[in-house]
Amino acid sequence: MENKLWYYRNKNNITLQELSRLSGISVAELNRIENGYTNDIMLSNAITLSKILHVDLYELFCIK
Repeated sequence: MENKLWYYRNKNNITLQELSRLSGISVAELNRIENGYTNDIMLSNAITLSKILHVDLYELFCIK
Protein backbone atom coordinates (compact mmCIF):
# COMPACT_ATOMS: atom_id res chain seq x y z
CA MET A 1 0.00 0.00 0.00
CA GLU A 2 1.42 3.34 -0.99
CA ASN A 3 0.93 6.06 1.59
CA LYS A 4 1.96 9.62 2.37
CA LEU A 5 2.36 9.21 6.11
CA TRP A 6 5.98 10.44 6.11
CA TYR A 7 5.06 13.46 3.97
CA TYR A 8 2.16 14.63 6.15
CA ARG A 9 3.95 13.81 9.41
CA ASN A 10 6.86 16.01 8.38
CA LYS A 11 4.56 18.70 6.97
CA ASN A 12 2.98 18.90 10.43
CA ASN A 13 6.39 18.87 12.17
CA ILE A 14 5.54 15.73 14.16
CA THR A 15 8.19 13.19 15.13
CA LEU A 16 7.53 9.46 15.06
CA GLN A 17 7.63 9.46 18.85
CA GLU A 18 5.05 12.27 19.06
CA LEU A 19 2.78 10.59 16.52
CA SER A 20 3.08 7.37 18.49
CA ARG A 21 2.10 9.14 21.70
CA LEU A 22 -0.86 10.88 20.03
CA SER A 23 -2.13 7.82 18.18
CA GLY A 24 -1.32 4.97 20.54
CA ILE A 25 0.45 3.17 17.69
CA SER A 26 3.99 1.99 18.40
CA VAL A 27 6.94 3.75 16.79
CA ALA A 28 7.96 0.45 15.21
CA GLU A 29 4.53 0.00 13.59
CA LEU A 30 4.46 3.61 12.38
CA ASN A 31 7.90 3.10 10.87
CA ARG A 32 6.71 -0.05 9.06
CA ILE A 33 3.67 1.83 7.71
CA GLU A 34 5.75 4.83 6.59
CA ASN A 35 8.28 2.68 4.79
CA GLY A 36 5.73 0.41 3.12
CA TYR A 37 6.78 -2.72 5.01
CA THR A 38 3.19 -3.54 5.90
CA ASN A 39 -0.09 -3.56 4.05
CA ASP A 40 -1.95 -4.65 7.15
CA ILE A 41 -3.13 -1.48 8.88
CA MET A 42 -6.26 -1.48 10.97
CA LEU A 43 -8.95 0.88 9.71
CA SER A 44 -9.26 2.45 13.16
CA ASN A 45 -5.52 3.25 13.13
CA ALA A 46 -5.75 4.71 9.61
CA ILE A 47 -8.64 6.94 10.69
CA THR A 48 -6.77 8.04 13.82
CA LEU A 49 -3.69 8.97 11.79
CA SER A 50 -5.73 10.93 9.25
CA LYS A 51 -7.40 12.91 12.03
CA ILE A 52 -4.13 13.69 13.83
CA LEU A 53 -2.46 14.79 10.58
CA HIS A 54 -5.54 16.70 9.36
CA VAL A 55 -5.63 14.93 6.01
CA ASP A 56 -8.31 12.95 4.24
CA LEU A 57 -7.99 9.20 4.78
CA TYR A 58 -8.09 8.54 1.04
CA GLU A 59 -5.35 11.11 0.39
CA LEU A 60 -3.14 9.77 3.20
CA PHE A 61 -3.24 6.21 1.95
CA CYS A 62 -3.48 7.00 -1.78
CA ILE A 63 -6.83 5.26 -2.21
CA LYS A 64 -8.38 5.97 -5.57
